[in-house]
Amino acid sequence: RWILSRLSTVAAQVDEYLGRYQFDSATRSIRDFTWNEFCDWYLEMVKPRLRAKAGESEEADGNSNERIIAQRVLLSVLDSLVRLLQPFTPYLCEELWQRLGELVPERALPTKANSDDDASILSTRTAEEAAIIAKWPEIPKEWQDASLEKRFERLQETIVAVRNVRAIYNLPPGTPIKLLMRAKPEVAGDMQAVSDQFENLAKAVLEAAGADVERPSGSASFSLGDADGFIPLAGLIDTHAELERQHKEADKIRKHIAGHEGKLNNESFVSKAPDHVVAQVRETLDGLKKQLQSIEAIIEDLS
Repeated sequence: RWILSRLSTVAAQVDEYLGRYQFDSATRSIRDFTWNEFCDWYLEMVKPRLRAKAGESEEADGNSNERIIAQRVLLSVLDSLVRLLQPFTPYLCEELWQRLGELVPERALPTKANSDDDASILSTRTAEEAAIIAKWPEIPKEWQDASLEKRFERLQETIVAVRNVRAIYNLPPGTPIKLLMRAKPEVAGDMQAVSDQFENLAKAVLEAAGADVERPSGSASFSLGDADGFIPLAGLIDTHAELERQHKEADKIRKHIAGHEGKLNNESFVSKAPDHVVAQVRETLDGLKKQLQSIEAIIEDLS
């Protein structure tokens, strides 16, 4: 539902841009959707369902059905992407179209011209023989769901934040972690609805979500604007050693900051040095201050 909503939203944007001859905006919109959302997020989200094996038990049959649905939606979106990209990269899209035709000549084609019934989007039909004669996709606007898109946007922001915490504390990607989210009930409900993706995409278990969630001591934290996340670090790192390391790093950066501030407070340097050199010192100083803020936040988390 999310990827079809995003496909419908982006397809409408592309139509609007092309109608105004804004080709750069049209290509940017479809490129960003293809690369960032379809490849980076959707494919990773459905991998567990695509790996499901067919079997004799009810559970296995259910998994197999989920795999078929995921396959058909994935192919449906891919088919639409090739159609949308064809005017901009015709040779590449024709090659992709022919490969698709060899593998799955019959696939789900989400176009309003084929059916007005939303339930029929998974019904397979024979695709055209070539991309250059394939119909332009007419994605139903009824598929657009702003609240669902917002839920997944928050999921993406959370996953990125969790991955950043892993990078900061050198936690291996395979190390399971616990995640607690403090947020309003409706936001917490959205988090619970996609909780399986936290484990799938970030190896994190959503242990609690709600307005009454308290920050555990010795935990890393992050803020998303409408929610605060906490990751307990006990048992994952040597807190004492990490605090010592961060304090040393903070002291080192403070010395660099003092040196750069000294240069900028030196009237002789500012007046005689080339403008680009002075600007570079100021830019470096700003970067050092941001690094120090990040380290001080880590020290506060660990203290």
